[in-house]
Amino acid sequence: MLRKKRIKEFSHLLPQLNIEPSQRPTLVSDVLEEIFSLVAETDSRSSVFYYYDHAALKNLYACALVNRQWCASAVRILWRRPFSPIHNGGHKLITTYLRGLDVEERRDLKLKRIKLPTVSPIPMFNYPSFIRHLDYGEMLYAVEVWSTTLPRRRPNTVISVMRVLLRLFLHNSGPLSSLKLASLGEDYHDEKVMILAEPEIRSLITSVRTLSLDGFDCNQHGLLVRLPDLCKNVEYLHLRGWYGNKQNEEDTTIDNNTTNISGTTSSQKDAAAISLRRLIKAQKSLISLDMIDCKAYLGHIISALDTQSISLRKMKFRLVDFKDCGPWDGLATCHKLTNLEFWLCKGITQKMIKPLINGTFPELEEVKMLQYGKGCEEFNTWINNMNGTTNKEEILEDSDDVDFFSQEDPDL
Repeated sequence: MLRKKRIKEFSHLLPQLNIEPSQRPTLVSDVLEEIFSLVAETDSRSSVFYYYDHAALKNLYACALVNRQWCASAVRILWRRPFSPIHNGGHKLITTYLRGLDVEERRDLKLKRIKLPTVSPIPMFNYPSFIRHLDYGEMLYAVEVWSTTLPRRRPNTVISVMRVLLRLFLHNSGPLSSLKLASLGEDYHDEKVMILAEPEIRSLITSVRTLSLDGFDCNQHGLLVRLPDLCKNVEYLHLRGWYGNKQNEEDTTIDNNTTNISGTTSSQKDAAAISLRRLIKAQKSLISLDMIDCKAYLGHIISALDTQSISLRKMKFRLVDFKDCGPWDGLATCHKLTNLEFWLCKGITQKMIKPLINGTFPELEEVKMLQYGKGCEEFNTWINNMNGTTNKEEILEDSDDVDFFSQEDPDL
């Protein structure tokens, strides 16, 4: 009451503006979406594939309950990243999407004896038009869970529904902005991921700017081989959990004159290394490369960086084992680097870093390092010289600190 009284007392001092009701400024949808994006997308770095956390989801749900306009804007943000390990009801999203199928798509699925949810209630929004970021593994898992709710599950149910939904996304939303592909386990064979390479669907991923590859198993090498031809506009590339086949010798058993080799074969390892190299070389303008917990293919990956020497700005290595990597000639050609980071890496030798030490990096702002023990002395000296300090790197003596470090960074 006191505040209203004060406003009334001094209202005569305010300028008198004759504004028609139709001309009064309002928060249009675009402005609301921008505000909600700042509320939900706490990590504003476009170079990172991430999920909304519980706090972000709670805030967006609260915004959606204010009024109709706020609801429409909040829903657009919520459904940009529909599939997430945080969500327990991913299969319910599948039901919502399937309700938006046209008559022809529904008929095709019914001909395959796949029971679909009823059209009613009609969705309030065109949800497929909002998707921009896709975790393919989480989507595939959601379809798998949804298929278990059917009275009778057909052998082709998952692949058929995945194909229909991906077409639905492409026709309503257009190409994706970011894509995450991960090792899906023994039950997810190449056939289930090769859907992305089909002619009527591959346009969905051709314009992806952020690509995250969390390791591939032997059942998924077909898509990895095709990626260099499908994704050529990647600006931010994340590689995580690439171990190669170092355990092959331990996994080889002989039984009744039959050799059973589990794990990745030598030919598959070579194919993976070549495909990763081709993927980097195929990019038109790679800006950032982030490697996490990788132990294989380092030589192939780093040697391919010479093709990105003009565009590459950021390199980050975390928990990377450089053993048997070879000289970093490709990295040394990237003269436009502005950020270079090494977090808890090992296996770095004087032979590897020699090209880097002899290279010139006029735009390099800082080299960050967190390591165990003393590491390579020449590398430490080079880092100190680049940073203009005498002891810039941080040293950890106890390996137990990895757990704390991993908690600080959600990507680890």
